[in-house]
Amino acid sequence: MNQVGTYISSVIEKGFRRLKFRRFGRDDIMTAYLGTAFGEDYVPVNAKIVQIATTNSSDNIVICTVRKADDTLNKGEKVLYSTDENGNIKTRIYLRNNGDIEVKGNNLVIQDGSDFAVRYSALESEFNELKGKFNDLVTKYNTFAAAYVPGGPATQGLPPTMQQGIASEANITLTKIETIKVP
Repeated sequence: MNQVGTYISSVIEKGFRRLKFRRFGRDDIMTAYLGTAFGEDYVPVNAKIVQIATTNSSDNIVICTVRKADDTLNKGEKVLYSTDENGNIKTRIYLRNNGDIEVKGNNLVIQDGSDFAVRYSALESEFNELKGKFNDLVTKYNTFAAAYVPGGPATQGLPPTMQQGIASEANITLTKIETIKVP
């Protein structure tokens, strides 16, 4: 018999997640193993659950939890999400039908990553500042070198002088993303 209940808590029992839930009243408390898709596990929060009985009456199974739908999904899309202990969604991973994967959360940690990712736009800006000041210095040097005559000027007056360059303050540490590491 299929039944709907309200989730209370969960424990790991014999390597499986067993949920405790309330069915028809305050004293009607049941437990059942959580059945999920392969490769998934979760601890529900503030959820309605759907429980089915098996042929062995002592082995009930919770087949799913019922929660408010994400209205940003289009046909063929899927979202994985996590919540805090109050049921507020904190992290989402969207699998979009155009092939994009969107990750929404505070940090993305790719395990076993050893190198830092960078913010390309910020890196490009810092690089362009450094490149511009370097090119300006090269132009000033070339102007000086073209006018310079070894041994002194051929005409009366001061020898050509080198113009001062401007030191770069480019700083690529501004582009470092410490929350995403890549192999």
